[in-house]
Amino acid sequence: MGAGMGRTGTSGGGLLEALPTGTPLHVAMLGLDSAGKTTALYRLKFDQYLNTVPTIGFNCERIRGSIGKAK
Repeated sequence: MGAGMGRTGTSGGGLLEALPTGTPLHVAMLGLDSAGKTTALYRLKFDQYLNTVPTIGFNCERIRGSIGKAK
């Protein structure tokens, strides 16, 4: 599934372009332990890679404006 999402994001079209602009969205990221969910969340929020440790429980973050390089 991750490979399919990567191809969609790099093709110039797809999921992000299909979303309505200006509408608040709630997104839940689910996955196995040590799958990179926290890394992906922080990459979207801060637009850079951060060193993370395994998360106990869950993270909840609010991201405003453009998400990384996606507008």
